[in-house]
Amino acid sequence: MKSSSTTSNSFTTRDSLLKSGLVLVELKGLRGLTVRELAAHANVNLGSFVYHFRNRDSFLAELVEIWYQPMYEQLRLTSEAAGNASALSRLKSTLENLIDLVSAKAPFISHLFADAFAGEVAAQKFLLNLPNRHPQIIYRLASEAQREKSIVSGSTLHLVIFIMTAVGMPMLLAGEMMRGCDWLPDDAQKIRNLMRDPDSAKQRLLWALAGIACRE
Repeated sequence: MKSSSTTSNSFTTRDSLLKSGLVLVELKGLRGLTVRELAAHANVNLGSFVYHFRNRDSFLAELVEIWYQPMYEQLRLTSEAAGNASALSRLKSTLENLIDLVSAKAPFISHLFADAFAGEVAAQKFLLNLPNRHPQIIYRLASEAQREKSIVSGSTLHLVIFIMTAVGMPMLLAGEMMRGCDWLPDDAQKIRNLMRDPDSAKQRLLWALAGIACRE
C-alpha cells in the first residue's frame, strides 16, 4: 500500500508536468512540445513522464481537456444563468463570455488550429469532438430564440455559422495565422488589431444579432 507522502508526491509530479505543458504549449503549440523539454521544464525525469502518461499523445489529449474544461463549464453556466431571461439575452451573454475567453486564451487556441493542420492527433481529435460541446450550447440557445420568435426562422445551423463567422473568425485569423506579419503596412496592422480586439468583436456581435432579429 502506498503511503500518503508517496501518493502526494505522485500527484505533485503529475500536476507539475501538466502545468508545464500548459505553459509550453501556449508558447509553441502542441507540435513544438517535446517530452524531454517538458520533463526539464517540470524538473522531473523522463521515467516519471512515462509512468504517469505512457506516451506523448496520451499526455497531449489530457492536457487539451484540462485546458478546455473550465472554459466549457463557464459557458454552460452563463447559458443557464437567469433561466427566466429570454433565449436571445442568454445567447448574447454566452457569446460575449465566449469572446472574452477566446481573447484570454488566444495563443493556445491559435496554436491548436495550426497543430491540427500540422497533423497533431490530439488537436485533430479535440476539434472533431468540439461541435458536440460549446457550439451545441450556442445552437440550443439560437434554436430557443427562434422558437421565441426573437430571431429569424430558417436553418439554425446556418444562423450559428453566420454569427460565429462574423464574430469569432476574425479573432482566430488575427492570431497565430497572422503571426510574423509585422511587415504589413500600418493600415493592415490597424485592421488586424480590430479583428482580434474583444470589444470590437462584441460590436460585431451586436450587429450580427441585430441583423437576424425578427421585426414586427
